[in-house]
Amino acid sequence: MLISSVSLLPDDVAAFIRLAVLCILAAAAATWVNGWFQAVAATVFGDPAPRAQGRLLGSPWRHLDPVGLALAAVSGLGWGRPLPGEPGRQGRWPSIAIAAAGPLGNLSVAFLLAAPVKAGWLAWAIPSPDSLTLVMTGGLRSGISDIVGLLIICNLLQAVFQLLPLSPLAGYRALAVLLPAGAAETHRRFQRFAPILLVALIASDYVLRPGILWATVLPVAQGLAGLATGF
Repeated sequence: MLISSVSLLPDDVAAFIRLAVLCILAAAAATWVNGWFQAVAATVFGDPAPRAQGRLLGSPWRHLDPVGLALAAVSGLGWGRPLPGEPGRQGRWPSIAIAAAGPLGNLSVAFLLAAPVKAGWLAWAIPSPDSLTLVMTGGLRSGISDIVGLLIICNLLQAVFQLLPLSPLAGYRALAVLLPAGAAETHRRFQRFAPILLVALIASDYVLRPGILWATVLPVAQGLAGLATGF
């Protein structure tokens, strides 16, 4: 994502700033989609917390985590503020459904946004998040294509990344209720280190190029992008 376009800085600071703003907004939108779908699912299963916290109709910022948003804008991989409480409060299968709702929401939005691209009304402008270049430099159609492409890839990256079984991602909440009691407790205790591990993995990706995450998350996201857009 944004870190792949640092090369713009010496020659075109305005283009980099424009791209930075778009990356932040697209990352925030994808994170909000993930959090909102989980909040709706939790409410459907009887959890009053999302409504009480204003996560259904309140400010989208209630779903955002500053560190997770910054990482999502810079690298394409980040997270939002998790739902309150330990996984499993609503029961095993409702908890799995709530965890799955976020990634499924991101997929739904990505495929919906990709419909005009697949129909040929818009160009597919973001074939890969690790090769972003200038955006918003053409006409209206080109600009809309840039924004839609960025939203599509951010939602797909969010959907795939959220499947990892590390807190505060959705995969952690699903796995926590599937494991036997002893393994679940060990898994839960490990999660205090999970955010640090995630930050380290994301940072190491840009040293190893590609690292563990980029080598696993990116091909899946690109495959889904091809399926959604037809490119």
